[in-house]
Amino acid sequence: MNRAAVALGMMGAALSIAAAVALGMEVQVVSVRAAERGPSDAELQPLRGRLRRLVGYRSFRVVQQERRQCSWRNTEEFRIPGGRSLRVLPKGMQDEAVMMQVRLLDGRRRLVDTDVRLRNRGTMLLGVGRQAGRADGALIIMLKAEAQ
Repeated sequence: MNRAAVALGMMGAALSIAAAVALGMEVQVVSVRAAERGPSDAELQPLRGRLRRLVGYRSFRVVQQERRQCSWRNTEEFRIPGGRSLRVLPKGMQDEAVMMQVRLLDGRRRLVDTDVRLRNRGTMLLGVGRQAGRADGALIIMLKAEAQ
C-alpha cells in the first residue's frame, strides 16, 4: 500500500509539471522612465529602492506595459519605447525558476543577449541608459515571469 501511495504522489507531481508546461507562462514587460526630479508612480514605490540602486535616479514613471501569455519554446517580441524590442524565449522550469533567453535589441544591434533563471513570479530589472529622444534620465525595463 505504501508503494501505491508513492506511485500516486509521483504521478500527481508529473501531471502538475505537465500541466504547467502545457499552459506556458505569463510575461509582463514594464518600461519605466527614470529621472533626477519629479514624482514617482505609486505602483513603483515598493521597488523604488531597487530602481534607485540600479540607475541612481529619484523619480520613476511607467511609460508602457504589456502582459502576454507565452508558450514554452516560442519567442515573443515586446516593443520598447525608443524603437527597441525585447525578445523573450521561455525554455522551461527548474527548481521553481523560469529559464529563458532574453534579448534586448536596438534595431539589429544586441544590447543584451543572455540566458536567465528568474524565480517564478520574480522580477528582473534591465537598465538600458538614456531613453531615446530624451536628454535626461534613463529607461528601465522590468521583466516579470509567472509559470501557469
